[in-house]
Amino acid sequence: MRLAYQEHVGNNQNIIFEQVLTNEGGGYHQNHGVFIAPQSGIYVFPSAIMCFPNGEVLADMVNNGNPVPRINCHSDSGRDDQGSQTAVIKMNAGDEVPARNYCHADDSIWGALFTSFSGNLVWLQ
Repeated sequence: MRLAYQEHVGNNQNIIFEQVLTNEGGGYHQNHGVFIAPQSGIYVFPSAIMCFPNGEVLADMVNNGNPVPRINCHSDSGRDDQGSQTAVIKMNAGDEVPARNYCHADDSIWGALFTSFSGNLVWLQ
């Protein structure tokens, strides 16, 4: 999934990735910005966030309400910055993983193919 520019992202708000490239199995729920495991197994979640020049975004991926990894992007001197993280999570069918802004209210996130999120089943259980 990819993101267009998203401004005024609130604290603990899911980041909505509106450009969905593939969604085999229907796990990503675009309207809510959350991946819901369609079946039990081991999933891998790579994500990258790019913040606006002179901005900061602190995001995390959350498994059933519990932060798993955190992503930090902090730019200064008029430059962009990008943070990335990958999580490997054992999930049951119906478990949820969104990427969300967790620290600052009113954050802005670059889109234009610089910010992405993916959920992939790697081992079926």
